[in-house]
Amino acid sequence: MQKEGKEKEKKKETGCSGIGVICATPEDIPNLQNVEQIVQSIRGVLKERGNVIMTRLNDEALEKIDALVEVDLFKSRSEAAAYFIHEGIKARKDLFDKVTPTVEKIRQLKTEARKTLEKPM
Repeated sequence: MQKEGKEKEKKKETGCSGIGVICATPEDIPNLQNVEQIVQSIRGVLKERGNVIMTRLNDEALEKIDALVEVDLFKSRSEAAAYFIHEGIKARKDLFDKVTPTVEKIRQLKTEARKTLEKPM
């Protein structure tokens, strides 16, 4: 309890107002809207994670992700990776729009091939 009181006092002294885990001084207020948008975007992306994948990263990418985890923007490496994968897919929507019809045709042909093989000769 005393720790919480000290943290609140510290916020008052520094003029800090918290947004999630992000803290802003009066000089930062004009940029606060961008920070709120980032926080809302992160929360939106992460609320619907249910699939697990395993990936390997190079040292530079891991260092960047760890930095964001360290400042509590993300709770874990997994959250950070999920967010950036989502943002990458969104950024390359054009690529997925081009490839999706072909992938759907391939899936359809595979299904037809399986049905053909299952039929008795």
